[in-house]
Amino acid sequence: MKELKLDALLLTHPPDLAYLSQFTGDDSIGLFTADNFHLVTDFRYQEQAAIEAPWLKLVIREGKMSDALARTVAESKAARVGFEANFTQFGTISSLKKALTGPAAAKVKLIPVEDVMVNIRKVKDDVEIAIIRQAVAVAEVAYLALREQIKIGQTENYVAGLMAFEMRCRGATDSSFPVIVAAGPASSLPHYRPGETLVQNNQPLLIDWGARFNGYCSDLTRTLLLGRVSPKMKKAYNVVLEAQQAAIDFLRPGVTTAQADRVARGVIEKAGLGERFGHGLGHGIGRDIHELPTLRKTGGDEELRPGMVVTVEPGVYLPGVGGVRIEDDVLLTDCGREVLSSLDKTFEGCHIE
Repeated sequence: MKELKLDALLLTHPPDLAYLSQFTGDDSIGLFTADNFHLVTDFRYQEQAAIEAPWLKLVIREGKMSDALARTVAESKAARVGFEANFTQFGTISSLKKALTGPAAAKVKLIPVEDVMVNIRKVKDDVEIAIIRQAVAVAEVAYLALREQIKIGQTENYVAGLMAFEMRCRGATDSSFPVIVAAGPASSLPHYRPGETLVQNNQPLLIDWGARFNGYCSDLTRTLLLGRVSPKMKKAYNVVLEAQQAAIDFLRPGVTTAQADRVARGVIEKAGLGERFGHGLGHGIGRDIHELPTLRKTGGDEELRPGMVVTVEPGVYLPGVGGVRIEDDVLLTDCGREVLSSLDKTFEGCHIE
């Protein structure tokens, strides 16, 4: 805030608010100043805030959020109030400006800033890393339980529901994101939404899932190959596995996000499948499922640092045939990397006769 010459910072993105306060309710806004932390919320979260973050200065609104927030800003005597432009809704700022009255209307300047909190959050401390480990463990045990229940003829929706159920049964507060289950040719769509398509023999089955545990996310993908495997799919699987392992082996502090992407992409391109890998290598995880840093070939380059937790998830997608993606969560350590996930991803382990 000193660097940005801010007197206060509005926290409208729930993961940012939870990161600084441990408060996990919805429909609330934080106002962080040099000497205070205000939480503007309503009756529904009054008791929850007192339990989770009793040190916050609670402002319980009865009417519009903008009116309560305007009073709080005025009472804080802050002149330059920053807000995260890439998370705060236009309507929130517009209504706040209208609600500011009296001297505050002329004094307060609302300053758009970008990526303040996400840059702070991208390096995890020991407590956060321990929670992410638990989120990974919950996701892995749920997958092993699910795998024993998968049968030909089940729908994608049913399998996705089973996965969410297994994670919740093992302590997850929720899925990190809606579970992706893509059967057969649908697995060539990277962010497919499961439907009533049936799981069938002699086809791939891609499962992308993650557990949210104590506010933190995990993110894993495995591609199962059911019955007979075509030469195209076997090649795609082995190429993706080789690319992922090469990228993981390359990761260490000082490596850049673009370099890591290039290692995996080079393996896939050498196999003649470069055009079938169109997304980035991975992304950070934490309180959000997609955080900084972003491992991609364009759009920015950044050095990896100890404490970052990233996904490594190359893929090959063959329209009309099927797709393969293999994803693990990796912690950058002081001297290298540690793969937090341990599920079998060998061709033999993911081929079900």
